[in-house]
Amino acid sequence: MSTLAPAPTVDRTEGLWVGLRMTADQFLQILDDGQNYELIDGVVVMSPSPAPKHQHVAGEIFTQLSLWLRDNRIGLAFAETDVHLGQGPTGADLVYKPEIVFIRAERLPGMEEKLVGAPDLVVEVISRGSRRFDTQTKKDDYERSGVGEYWLIDPEREALTFYRLEGGRFVEVAATGDTFASQAVPGFILDLARVRQVFKPW
Repeated sequence: MSTLAPAPTVDRTEGLWVGLRMTADQFLQILDDGQNYELIDGVVVMSPSPAPKHQHVAGEIFTQLSLWLRDNRIGLAFAETDVHLGQGPTGADLVYKPEIVFIRAERLPGMEEKLVGAPDLVVEVISRGSRRFDTQTKKDDYERSGVGEYWLIDPEREALTFYRLEGGRFVEVAATGDTFASQAVPGFILDLARVRQVFKPW
């Protein structure tokens, strides 16, 4: 069984584990040093902590979804939870921490300790510096792994983009007025007016 390499001596602002090559199992067992890590093609990378506005937008979407799921028990939503998607294009492990994921109830057994496989829905909120990563790299990885819907929320540009997996490819789906009806979460309708409201300055 493989073991983690000894942690290098680094500036803590750079993150204790940044740059180390790991499997998903190793990554999911590392000690929490308070930093925000993801595993991309088997290498640990660190993202800056999200800004308050970013969290406010993510919180609005998570609240809408969670309240609906409380009365419609078809699955569970998770916020900022590690998801082992499988392997990336190089064959190395891929673990992302999206703002929100939804997984149908019938797929949840066995996932009490870790989320494995493509969620039915992934929501990413673009932060400063993450635009290319969210719109290209992550989008490609979510598509390849089989995520049913990918919602890309851009507070800076006040934009919401929705992708749905059709024939193994993401297809952009237009919202209708102030609502978006999800197929990944059957019956759930996202209130876009409320989301756009939290885009506004405080």
